[in-house]
Amino acid sequence: MTRKGNRLHQTSRPAQRGRRATRNGRRPSQGSGQTSTALTNRDSLTRLCSWLLPDDGIFSRVKLHGNTKWLPRCLVWLALCWSLVDARHLGDAFDQALEVCSSLLPCTLTTYQGFMAALLSATDRLLPLLRGILQQRMQQINSPFWRIGGWLPIAFDGSRSTAPRTRSNEAAFCASNYGKGKTARYRKKKSKGMRRRRNEQNKPQPQQPQAWITLLWHMGLRLPWTWRLGPSNASERGHVMDMLQAEDFPADTLFCGDAGFVGYPLWAALARRGYHFLVRVGANVKLLSEQADCELVPQSSREYSVLCWPKEARDKRQPPLRLRLLRIEVGKTWMWLLTNVLDQTRLTAQAARQLYKMRWGVETHQPDYTSRQRWCAPWVAPYNCCKGAA
Repeated sequence: MTRKGNRLHQTSRPAQRGRRATRNGRRPSQGSGQTSTALTNRDSLTRLCSWLLPDDGIFSRVKLHGNTKWLPRCLVWLALCWSLVDARHLGDAFDQALEVCSSLLPCTLTTYQGFMAALLSATDRLLPLLRGILQQRMQQINSPFWRIGGWLPIAFDGSRSTAPRTRSNEAAFCASNYGKGKTARYRKKKSKGMRRRRNEQNKPQPQQPQAWITLLWHMGLRLPWTWRLGPSNASERGHVMDMLQAEDFPADTLFCGDAGFVGYPLWAALARRGYHFLVRVGANVKLLSEQADCELVPQSSREYSVLCWPKEARDKRQPPLRLRLLRIEVGKTWMWLLTNVLDQTRLTAQAARQLYKMRWGVETHQPDYTSRQRWCAPWVAPYNCCKGAA
């Protein structure tokens, strides 16, 4: 310590600045004598690249044309960077994504036209492999949220995403009988006199192409598991049944759904594959009881043993589904949950309430995915949505 005038000067001032910066949450300056271990964005992205797709080994069985110069790993990373770059125009987003991707690995796709052509030709072959790798990496994280109460929680939900108005998109996504059904003709006839003036001012527009996206979402890790795409008149329950037949899921998988995923065909398909489900039901679901004096008591937490056996299933001599009906309270709302987990020790009413509350995350995350105009572009490529966006 030295004195100069009326001020005291500390000889260890650089070290003090370093400690003060550490307390304030900032990195110490270069003169503090402390080395920083903070990772840059490039270092983090490089680590992610090495962990998620370390090499082209997973694409070894993918057959490419003899004149193909790009590698599947390069195409995948370029598509991911392109979908996440925040740019107004697609071409500008590709230029930024190419700059980022080139710093990670050699990339031979240097033009936007060639990149789009590669996406259209390779998506069908690469996407199933990438879904499998994503699911493996999710398990390798070894997170405590991989299973909740012994269950692998998977939520399903469907949503529509507007596509550019092109001829190919209208042919792929628009319903062919739009405005020609019985209910549509009835509404048009009923509103002809009441809305004549307003209809003259606002002429009816042709149907806008929309892609129906059904997403299976891991509720613990909050990551997409798998998905299906279809036209605007597709069925989300049909998408779920297609994914059940085409893919395998780990043991003790519990599917959670909202009131739209109801019906004997869907529940029977889940039961045949050995899976379990937990869905919310309303007045549109008719159930049977084996007890003659069964009375559903509202505003109370109770459980009931019920059967799902509609007339169509009885006529086809299909067996009834023995289910468990639960009455739970979420917030200030009472609701009914239906599950095929009959053992109360494996799935208690409190655990069912917790899992259903976690399912709400898919409602908020899926709009975030589809709100990015380019997020679904690599996956909608087989439907020529990318051509319309270009």
